[in-house]
Amino acid sequence: MSDQKKLLEFTLLHDEHPLRIESALGESSRLIVSFTSVGTERDQWPPKEFVGLASQNGRNHVICITDISRSWMNSKGMANLVLTKISDYVLAHGITKVMAIGTSMGAYNALILGRKMPLSRIICFTPQYSVHPDVLPEEKRWWWFRKQITNWPFKQMDKLPKPPVPIYMFHGDTPDERMHWERFPTAPNLKHYIFKGADHNFVGNLKGADTLRKIVVAAINDRPGRLGKVVQRAGGLRREDYADYAMAEAHFKGRRKPKRPTSFGD
Repeated sequence: MSDQKKLLEFTLLHDEHPLRIESALGESSRLIVSFTSVGTERDQWPPKEFVGLASQNGRNHVICITDISRSWMNSKGMANLVLTKISDYVLAHGITKVMAIGTSMGAYNALILGRKMPLSRIICFTPQYSVHPDVLPEEKRWWWFRKQITNWPFKQMDKLPKPPVPIYMFHGDTPDERMHWERFPTAPNLKHYIFKGADHNFVGNLKGADTLRKIVVAAINDRPGRLGKVVQRAGGLRREDYADYAMAEAHFKGRRKPKRPTSFGD
């Protein structure tokens, strides 16, 4: 899901296993922190995600954070190191607004950052509620990485970052998605959308009609009305409206069509 359409020049801020932190300069006083997801190759660094959209043609500063151990920020000292590097960058470049974005594990990490420091916006696609086996024993994905985690300071997302930071969250409605999103707490600063018929990897499908860019740009600029319209056109519903949709869909699926007689004598 790498989206680097414009070549950005990244500078290493930290490169010591298992964490890599890179930055790209922007013109404004706004910084977008992008956390990468698990990726597809176990032994390779996951590719950068959202950096092109976050940069907005060099307007915004961008920091990309990659965890090759895929620890969901649970590696010893990782959260504090990330916080320190971001804080140093903020002071060095006169940053006035910091936002975070990610998908899957990256989205979970963005929420963790929001619990550690004040953010202006959090944009998270398909974050897990937890990958701890005791919290979600039915979750079987990413097991190779999860079994490497021995320390769990961030066991589950039972507490969201507090207001006033707006949180934009997006999930699909397949069973493996539902087990996560239905556990997230509701909050006055959370706008949570569920996409009908979408699975954990639906973000890639949003690129086709330029939907992903429109969602991210609206979220960055904190335009909830505009974002809601884009999401609705793409098949998304507010979480509070999804229950009514699911109930109606189940009702119509349960109705059986009467059988037609095969002949007049039947």
